[in-house]
This record gives sequence, C-alpha cells and structure tokens, in this order.
Amino acid sequence: MSNKGPMRTIAGLATARGFAVGPAFIYRGDGEIPIPQYVVKPGREADELLRLKRALVETKGDLEKLISAVKEHTGGKDVRVFECHLMMLDDIVLVDETEKYIREDRINAETAVRRTANHARRQFAQMNDPYFRERVRDLDDVERRLLKALTGFAEDPTTELKVPSIVVADDLTPSETVRLPRDLVLGFATNGGSTTSHVALLSRAMGIPAVTGLGDITHRAIAGETLLLDGTNGAITIFPTASAIRDFSDLIERQRELVEDVATGAPAGTLKDGSDIPLYANIHPGVPVADIKAQGARGVGLYRSEYLWLNRELEPTEEEQFEAYSDAAKFAKTLGDRSTIAIRTLDIGGDKLVRGISSKEANPFLGNRSIRYLLSNPDVFKKQLRAILRASVFGKVGIMYPMVSCVEELQAAAKMFAQVTEQLDAEGIAYDRDLPVGAMIEVPSAAINADALAKYVKFFSIGTNDLIQYTMAADRGNEAVAHLYQPTNPAVLKLMKRTIAAAKRNGIYVSVCGESASDPIVGVLWAAMGVDFLSMSATYIPLMAKLLSRLTRADLDDYLKAVEAMGDGATAAEILAVCETWMRAHIPDLDNIVL
Repeated sequence: MSNKGPMRTIAGLATARGFAVGPAFIYRGDGEIPIPQYVVKPGREADELLRLKRALVETKGDLEKLISAVKEHTGGKDVRVFECHLMMLDDIVLVDETEKYIREDRINAETAVRRTANHARRQFAQMNDPYFRERVRDLDDVERRLLKALTGFAEDPTTELKVPSIVVADDLTPSETVRLPRDLVLGFATNGGSTTSHVALLSRAMGIPAVTGLGDITHRAIAGETLLLDGTNGAITIFPTASAIRDFSDLIERQRELVEDVATGAPAGTLKDGSDIPLYANIHPGVPVADIKAQGARGVGLYRSEYLWLNRELEPTEEEQFEAYSDAAKFAKTLGDRSTIAIRTLDIGGDKLVRGISSKEANPFLGNRSIRYLLSNPDVFKKQLRAILRASVFGKVGIMYPMVSCVEELQAAAKMFAQVTEQLDAEGIAYDRDLPVGAMIEVPSAAINADALAKYVKFFSIGTNDLIQYTMAADRGNEAVAHLYQPTNPAVLKLMKRTIAAAKRNGIYVSVCGESASDPIVGVLWAAMGVDFLSMSATYIPLMAKLLSRLTRADLDDYLKAVEAMGDGATAAEILAVCETWMRAHIPDLDNIVL
C-alpha cells in the first residue's frame, strides 16, 4: 500500500460503465517533440553537422519508402505532398541556413533545425500568395520528421505500457485511444473530455470503464500507484485503503452478476409482458465480438467504419475494408437469422480527424464532414460502397449515411450507389440486392424534414449525440457549455417525436444509436416514444435489459404521458426530474440495478 498521502476520492463524469482497480499509467501523448538545447563545444561543430546530415539521409529514406508505398497503394495518386517534403529537404537555402547556425552560433542540430523552420514559417506567413502560406503545414511536417530522426523521439509512447493499468491522461484522441494495447488497459481517467467525447464512445465500445472531466488527475495520480476507477458513478480514488479495495471488489462482482442475468434470461430488450425492444451494440473495427455476444447484443446498430482510417498514413484499400466488413457480417449471422449490422460510411470531420485526408477548417463541425466529404470525394465513397456490398453476401448488412442534412445529399448518394451496383453487376460480383440503406438523423434540418428523407431510405438511425449538440448549439466536448447538452430539452424531444412519427408514417424502422440510448432514464424514454430498437455500447446492454424487463408496454405509454404532460414551458431539468420520479416509482430498486 502507498504511504504517499491519505485516501481521497475525486469526482468526475461517469463516462463508461464499470469498475477497475490497478496502477496508474500517466500517458503524456505525442505532443510536441522535446528537443535539447545546448552550445556545442569549440571544435565539435563537425559532429553536429554530421548528425544533421545523417538525419537528412534517414528522413529522405523514410519519405521515399512512403512515396513508393503510396504509389503502389493508389496508382500514383496522392504522392505530391510527400514529394514536396522531399524538395524541402533538398532545398539548399534551408540546409545551408541550418548548417550556418551550427557553425557560427555553435548550437546543436535540433535547435538549428527549429530556428530555420521558425524563420521559414515567418517568411511564408508574410506572403500574400495562399499557396505559400499553405506550405507552412508542409514545413511543420518536415521539421517534425527531422527532429524525430535527430532525437530518436518515439512516435508511440504507448510502448511504455507494460502491465495492465489505468491510463491517466489530459485527454485522448481517437487515434491515441485505439493505439493503446487493449489487453493492458483497465480503465481511462482524463482531465478533460465529456460523457460524449470520443474517448467516451471508444471506451464504452471496448468495454473499458472511464471517468472524464477530472480536472487535474494527471498531477494528482502517481505513476504506478493503485487507483480505484468508478465509471458508473464517475469517481477516481487515489491512495485507497485495503478496506476500500475490498469494497470495490464487491462492486465488480455485482457487475459480473448483472451480465450473467442477461446471459441466462430472456433476449435483451424483452419487456415484462413479452413485448420486444431489441438491444443492439455500437462497435468499431477491432472490438472483440465475443464480448458483444456475451453482453446480450441482438445485432449491431452502429459499426463505426472510420476507425479503419485512424492511425495510418494511407487510406485503407477496398480489400482491407472488404475483409473488415466481411468479418462483421459473419459475426452478425452468429447472433441469429434476423440480426443485422448497420455499417456507417466514413464519418470524419468535426473532432474526428483522419491523418492524410482531414484538413483544417475554420469551423469543422459545420464543415466538409461525413456525407459531405464522401460526396466531394467520390473515389473514397465508391470504394467503401463496393467493399460493403461485396461483404453483404456473408451476412445481413445495412448501410447508413452520417450527417445527412437534406434530400439532395440522399439523391446524390443514391446515384453513386447505383453506379457501384452497376459496376459489380458488370464484373459478375455477388451482393445482397435487398441491402437496406438508411440515413442518420443528427441535425435539426433532417429531423424537421424527416418525411421527405424517408422516401429515399429503408430506415432512420437517430444519432442523439450530434442531434442534441446541433439543436442546442453547444459543443458536446466543451465543459463550459456541458450544462446545455440536454437530452430532455423540449426542443430535442420535439425533434425526436417528429422523426419517429415520420418513420412510422412512411413504413420504415427507426432506432437510436446515440449514447443516450444507454442512459437508464433517457434510453427508456426513447423506447416509450416508439423507437424500434436501441443501440448502445455493449457493456450497457445488461443494465438496459434489466430495466426494460421490469416494465410493460402499458408502463412505457404511461411514462410518455407523464413527460408530455409537462408541456413546452418546462425546462430540461424539470422534465428530467419527472422522468426520474416516474422511474423510481416503477422500479423501486433502480439504484441497485444501476449500481
């Protein structure tokens, strides 16, 4: 046990359900490359010049290999940017300037490289020509490659993670999260983030408990010291006593029993009267499918395909995508004859950036993201559609387009879909000709015009994470406006009701795949409003299955009436309070189920 301080519990946000006990691993991230700065001893300038020369040769070699790989991968496309980087490394002016700093100012090579880069950046920034101003990004990349070669900086700090630990970080990007070795991560604890940030979504999908919004946990936790992580209630305990660790072990056992109850009971989502609201899982490539099945998932309502693009230099090939989607389709088949997997096409932009294809925008959340990006990059779109269609022969697969905002986008997507199927027919390649295509309802315009959109698709999937964010004009990852992220706001409820009603009128099915589907209060409300199924991170399925098994369809109708009786003048907090009161009245042991 530690003697470094008294036991203390720090409150944060309950981000991913579950409990973990283990040592702290302080993750610093890639960040800026730390460089040494020193004056070279007289007569040793030649040594620094040699170090620079070797770094230049190594960096050029790496770039040439990358260019060769890109050419093989894309047939010669997309190499221009890397060729530009090679030209910079060969630029006699930049090289001479760096060598001059070493010889005349007697500074080390790393400092000389940074000084040259800073000088060049200032010059580019002063130019009126947008082309030269854009070269700053290329310069940043070249500088980083050179400094890595000089310092031996490890691009992947996760290699230091050697034993199962709780990862403590300021925050984590999707790329950093998926790069961590799953078998060595017991939980996540971050200074920032929110319950709907991407570390939250990923940790839920991977079945890893997490607490975010802890403020300064990276300074309070000590590397190697034992932590207790409560992702269900949102707390981290540092320097726990032996008694506290024993109590925590009891919570872990209760969580295990909840999962066992679902495994031996009725199918997840069966109501007390036998009515059915199936519970599906949200997953991404790399999630252990056996874990999903064990949690009771009856299908996959959201397959986040964008994680095939993360943490790599090159876009995945059609064959790489086909292999991943085929595995997912085969898995869906093991869940039952009626089980499906809804593959969301590439959803990038906003706070999901993909190396090599994402670009900086003044307002990325309102920019060229998701379906907009795909329509403006038809090669990427058609390649993904081909891979999904080819995989559809292995199991029931659906396609859903993210971030749809208008009919025109669905019309354009339908044309590309038709072009792809014509190509497959001409090539004699089999695919499911009845494969359903759906639209994600994530922006107010889509919800308001849902009747028109329904004419072009077979299903709606409501992404409440973004729908709430865009309705309330509040960034879901910004702690300063987190109080405005309100699932029970009357405006949000009206959009939900409108979308569900439009789906029913047009004879298509509708689900919720946003993380609110797993909320014990709000998820049950969506069920009461009439969605056909709920899709969530698999670790939440046992909890939601337990709650729904205590209720009948008549109970859900009564629940909805209690909410609708509040009227438009009610606040989100007042509606939520009514919801909680109703739930506690109908499920007296709610707190024990939710732990």
